[in-house]
Amino acid sequence: MSQPTYLVFRGCIIDTPALGTLRVRANGALGVNQLSGRIIGVADQETATSADLVSMWIGQAVDSSKVETVELSADQFLMPGLIDTHTHAPQFTFLGLGHDLPLMDWLEKYTFRHESQFKDAALASSFYKTAIARVVRNGVTFAAYYGTIHVEANCILADTIRNAGQRAFVGKVCMDVNSPSYYSETTEESLQRTEEFIHTVMGDNAGDESALVRPIITPRFVPTCSAECLQGLGQLAQKYNLPVQSHLCENPDEVAFAKSCFPKQKSYSDIYHMAGLYGPRTIMAHCVHMDDDDIELVRQCGVGVSHCPNSNFSLSSGMADVRRFIEHGIPVGLGTDVGGGYAPSILDAMRMAAAANRALIATRRDARSKDTASKVVDATETKPSDAATDHTDAAPLNAAELLFLATQGGARVMGMHEQLGSLDQGKLFDALVIDLAVPNSPVPDAATTLAVHEHLDSSPVDAWKLRAEQFVFLADDRNITRVYVGGNLIHSL
Repeated sequence: MSQPTYLVFRGCIIDTPALGTLRVRANGALGVNQLSGRIIGVADQETATSADLVSMWIGQAVDSSKVETVELSADQFLMPGLIDTHTHAPQFTFLGLGHDLPLMDWLEKYTFRHESQFKDAALASSFYKTAIARVVRNGVTFAAYYGTIHVEANCILADTIRNAGQRAFVGKVCMDVNSPSYYSETTEESLQRTEEFIHTVMGDNAGDESALVRPIITPRFVPTCSAECLQGLGQLAQKYNLPVQSHLCENPDEVAFAKSCFPKQKSYSDIYHMAGLYGPRTIMAHCVHMDDDDIELVRQCGVGVSHCPNSNFSLSSGMADVRRFIEHGIPVGLGTDVGGGYAPSILDAMRMAAAANRALIATRRDARSKDTASKVVDATETKPSDAATDHTDAAPLNAAELLFLATQGGARVMGMHEQLGSLDQGKLFDALVIDLAVPNSPVPDAATTLAVHEHLDSSPVDAWKLRAEQFVFLADDRNITRVYVGGNLIHSL
């Protein structure tokens, strides 16, 4: 029997088309063309047959044999796939270790030593398969991966991701200065190997945005890259029309080190900018210690920020101000930053983002209270704009905003928001089926959650909004029962 051309999902459909907007179609229908991998239509409260819906969406009659219906249960919903805008595939080898160390010490003790071992292609072949399967199991349909400096191991990583069916950017890490002798390369080697990796992964179609796995230009960070290396990578990004990823303003010691390497540049951001590495397809991770010059240059260039709160907490780097980015119109998504972060889960990243946001609000509130108590203050000295300037009174990130950062926000950071991130007609079908009632579910039953139960019959949309909030703060990989990328089922329970 031939595979149906179309899938129609029927049941609750949830996404976040705009920041703070949770769109719930409690009894919706969504159609997918499995050949193109794209959404052909979405409807609310539809009672027509699936075949009739498909016929309406594509404008021609379709036989029911070409249509498969996926009926979602009362405890299931469909949502966009999660997007991890920053993670390090080889660092799964020391996941959960070294979190008593600050960034620079952690790099020396764990990162460089473990990444150097991927000169062994056999290690890459055996290890990456397990690591990528774990990422997919956590509902990540699209990820920006850092590899190592080794071309062969990076090609194995790209092949492993492609075979798993996941969408990804994969970067060959570049580091030609201030690096250990056992894990470094010359400037010429770094640039030549990067171009070799680009051609191996993409052939002559490096700029093909429809490809499942694509290369991304990846200077590790400013302290380990010479000016010549950064400039050469900027030229490669332009030559092959490729995105760029790196780290920015993660840790105070790292910021000081970077500025000491390039004392003539106005800011940390300006170092990347002068090398031609800034643009609307650039992903900068962390961005914790950003001064006004950094913020303005990032905003002007359309650079996206990967917020990695687990890592920022775990390595005592600090708390990035997501509200500040949003207010400046800077795209923000979430990253796990394995292994600086100990959880390869964007669900964890959402919760950590909420915790960082609330901790930042509380810290500023308490600092202001202490400052006020320590001196006599004339009420006229407090300007109305003070609270807005330091974000003391900024609203906590809510569940709808966190879901946006994990999906549509991530798609914007990756430069793919016109193709991914929400469940709209014409977009690629990267999506998850969530089941809140799996055995041993960490999410309580709707009937026993009184706040949900009272809305089940009278207002199912309100009930689902509450259940979506529970998903954000309580669910784990057990609740992610199906993972689709480009219309293909790549994981199921």
